[in-house]
Amino acid sequence: MTDAPERLSLSDLEAESGTMLPDKEVMSLLDLNVNVDLALDLAAPVDLAVAANANIAAPIEAAVSSNVLSVGSEAGAGAHQAVSLDQGISGSAIAHAPQTAGVDQTGGAAPGTTDPAHGPTDPAAPATAPAAAGTTEPTTAPAVTSGGALDGPLLNVNADINANAHLAAPVAGAVAANANVAAPIDASASANVASVDSTSTAVSDQTAIVSQHLDGVTANAEAAQNASVQQ
Repeated sequence: MTDAPERLSLSDLEAESGTMLPDKEVMSLLDLNVNVDLALDLAAPVDLAVAANANIAAPIEAAVSSNVLSVGSEAGAGAHQAVSLDQGISGSAIAHAPQTAGVDQTGGAAPGTTDPAHGPTDPAAPATAPAAAGTTEPTTAPAVTSGGALDGPLLNVNADINANAHLAAPVAGAVAANANVAAPIDASASANVASVDSTSTAVSDQTAIVSQHLDGVTANAEAAQNASVQQ
């Protein structure tokens, strides 16, 4: 038989002490402070020119016949095509893309912006005020004091990122083309699938006469670029 536990007296309870926990909203396990300062100068002048002379013809004829799971059936497909094409081009295709780009990305930081070497600057801010008469400025760093176990975060991260980027990409392009395109297509298909005593016939007859000629044509593509970039 075990003895009953000894109960605390009123004086024992009054001798106890405790520490108040901080509010939940002020407790922090991670203190993250990130300061990102990006200064970007982007310039991409683009000049494109396209010129083309083209004749395109595509006569297409198709015939399809099919018997699927049919007995004593007949499938026939016939396609007949007669094509006569005469394509001629006489002319000039000229693409001219002159580009003159002047990009200046050498300007310094504007007043009141961040200087990567010295942090934020304000031209209106006064210089550090001198010490008042009769006082002395501290010559040593203040003493470091330690707090309680619940004071401050467990992890303190302070990152200061400064980046200045100057990007310039002048692009000039020109395309010129003379083309004759002809595509006569004749197709015929016939099929019997799983059929008994069936006949499938496919006939495709094509006669195509294509005449393509280029008479005194000129294809000229010129891309003149004059880019001045200062970074």
